[in-house]
Amino acid sequence: MNVLHTLPSPAWMLWALSLLLSVPLHGQVSIQAVSGQITDPKTGQGIPFASVGVLGKPSGTVANEQGRYQLRSPQPLDSLLISAVGYQTTRVAVTGPSLSVALQPAAATLSEVVIRAGENPAFRILKEVHARRFTNDFRQLSGYTYEAYSQLSVGITNMDERFQQLKPVRTILQGVPKASRENLPVFASETVSRVYARRHPQLSKEEILKTNISSVGITDDSFIAMFTGAGFNTLHFYENEVSLFRKAFVSPLASHGRQAYTYFLADTTQIEGRTCYTLEFDPKQEHDLVFRGRLFIDTLTYALAGIEARLGAEANINFIKGIDLSITYEPSQSQVWIPSFTQLTIQASEVVKHTFGATVVYATSLHHFTTEEPRNVRFFTTSVELAADRQEASDAFWQVYRERMPSQELEKSRHLIDTVRKVPLVKKATQAAELVLNGGYLPVVKGLETGSVFSAWAYNRVEGHRLRWGLQTNASFSKTWQLSAYAAYGTRDQIWKRGGEIRFIPKRAPLTLLTLRHTYDLEQVGLRLDESGDDPFLKITNRFSRFRQAYYLGETVLAGQQDLGPNFTQTVGIRQQSLEFLFPIRLPASETGVATLTNLWNRELFIETRYAPGRLPNRRVNNRKVRQRPAETAPIVTLRYQYGTTYEPNGASSSYPSTTYHKWQWQLDHTVLWGLWGRTNYTVRAGYTPSTLPYPLLTVHQGNPTPFYNRNAFNLMQYAEFVSDRYVSLAVEHKFEGLFTNRIPLMRNWGWRNFVTGKVLYGRLSAANQRLLIQPEGNPGIQSLQSLPYVELGYGFENVFRIARIEALHRLTYRDSPNAQRFAVKVSFQLGL
Repeated sequence: MNVLHTLPSPAWMLWALSLLLSVPLHGQVSIQAVSGQITDPKTGQGIPFASVGVLGKPSGTVANEQGRYQLRSPQPLDSLLISAVGYQTTRVAVTGPSLSVALQPAAATLSEVVIRAGENPAFRILKEVHARRFTNDFRQLSGYTYEAYSQLSVGITNMDERFQQLKPVRTILQGVPKASRENLPVFASETVSRVYARRHPQLSKEEILKTNISSVGITDDSFIAMFTGAGFNTLHFYENEVSLFRKAFVSPLASHGRQAYTYFLADTTQIEGRTCYTLEFDPKQEHDLVFRGRLFIDTLTYALAGIEARLGAEANINFIKGIDLSITYEPSQSQVWIPSFTQLTIQASEVVKHTFGATVVYATSLHHFTTEEPRNVRFFTTSVELAADRQEASDAFWQVYRERMPSQELEKSRHLIDTVRKVPLVKKATQAAELVLNGGYLPVVKGLETGSVFSAWAYNRVEGHRLRWGLQTNASFSKTWQLSAYAAYGTRDQIWKRGGEIRFIPKRAPLTLLTLRHTYDLEQVGLRLDESGDDPFLKITNRFSRFRQAYYLGETVLAGQQDLGPNFTQTVGIRQQSLEFLFPIRLPASETGVATLTNLWNRELFIETRYAPGRLPNRRVNNRKVRQRPAETAPIVTLRYQYGTTYEPNGASSSYPSTTYHKWQWQLDHTVLWGLWGRTNYTVRAGYTPSTLPYPLLTVHQGNPTPFYNRNAFNLMQYAEFVSDRYVSLAVEHKFEGLFTNRIPLMRNWGWRNFVTGKVLYGRLSAANQRLLIQPEGNPGIQSLQSLPYVELGYGFENVFRIARIEALHRLTYRDSPNAQRFAVKVSFQLGL
């Protein structure tokens, strides 16, 4: 189960938390504390991020960037097992509290290996691994369950000298011991969970049983607990791609691994009494999304017995200096191999120059793995469940689990976190970060917030200066009821706008949601602001639009939504709308005359079914989007039906008679991974309205004449340029993930990544609807597509200055239409890896 979300304050930490993953290390008998440095014998320099532990035991640690380590254990230590990518694994006796070790470079010394001319002996072993992967991979079982204990820690490291001299920073540092400033903890957690899974269909569920979280800024345990469990992020190296940070890395065990890696059969080694081949793998192009490290393959079963891998700063990932992961596998009673211990250590660089970096360590150990008959599909309705008493556990309870992991620093980290959190400056920084993460809403009293500061002001030609403010409740008010309301006023139109919503959650397993919403606000044909996607930047900037075909929309909606099993979400509801047009809509009143439509009223019943395998459970219910996990590539299919009537309210008159209508819509979203060649995201939409209606009630295709890119719109189409009552569209985006730019020195240094896009729209208008489409004199206005499709193509670069996306777009058809935009360069902004 993979998740990426924003995290707690400070803001970088919320971002850093999405860098997580999984753990092992080892230790055993003699004295209980040892420290020293791991060095290269030739250069004498420290080996960064070397693993220090005892094979097969959970006690262990990872050296820092200078190769220095410190290991404490609740049990005596008598020997250490030290390893690093590119060096021989060394076992040394502990003779005192100080122990420094020089690791020898790995040598390709083989025994009893037959090398045939023209054949890399590593390839023979990899072929056997591929042939037996379905026998050895635990995920191939029809049903299984296990218990997991996980730890997560985040600390600030490598503070720049100038940054430390800033007065606010000095204030914070004065409150913590000097020895702790090299790695200042800001987050620490431990979690006990139970994971269930089945193969056909492939489903999983995690029960978060106990959590113990300390943080400088996070206060929402229900939100953060899902990022700290065992199932939060699991690395599957038997797959062709390994998902990490919303990116797909080529696995060294991939069927096409030879395209990305060079393999060497180095030697055999003993792991838990089992003889294993040691296969080293190096990337052919270090800037690609690939690892460097070594595999340990059991010589009897050809199962993956362990992996040590590193991702260096050369990889085209923002803000990452290094990533070290280590996984130890062991056979279960059912003969499949499970990842018994996993550890991931991430060294993050400065997000802002001359500030600080971060270290994120995520670790987990698996226990009590058992096979079972596949549980009923309905059991997996929710992917994660949080126990009501998850925060109720004694220190003795946690101590039992900590003995399985290198957790000696946990209590020290928690104490330091409490110290830092009490510094007044940190409290203010936490509040500022929470303001951003909360969408600009400010706390008023417990359970009530006001805002948003981001949408408090806008300007457009219809409203003039638009002033807006609102209120909303949060989880402290109620976990069952959610209330929100806002009011807005325009200085030019001098009309009050309003909106309010009541949401009731009668149960969460399966998630059931009832919503009552009413709004009266300014909209424009061809752009509903609530359909702008989940990009808040677009929603804010579109309020500055020219509103060329504006209308006031009054809308009341009553809807119910429920998860039907683990993959389906069903929504039903009714809607009533009133449209007050601020521009003339001309309709035929007789064979020769025309009438002007100024108002339109309609009621609708709508039903929507969404199939989204692998989606995230909609835990934060105020987000209506059904999100797909970053690692999932299964298609998402949505089918929507609307039955409606136009009508005239009592005492009102309309130029359009009462009529009934039907509308069908279908959508497919899918992602295809191509390994080194990147990924393709595409969306197919289709719609059919077999009814005669004024064009505002048909499908007015969304345009975007602004300078900002909108992935949900046709970016060279004007607002309300084309209308259809039947259509099919295709939107494709292929991201090369640095495939070409990584091979151009200058762009490689900049970290740019190129992409291409294309959008095609076929649409038609029935003869009856075409007769209703009378153009105003002197203004061609909206039109229908002919036999020729609308086509636009784009190309560009993302990750420019690490935050910007720049795309050049060409309109290939309907280039002679009035006000047609044939070419444009558009930007958008995103902060990511």
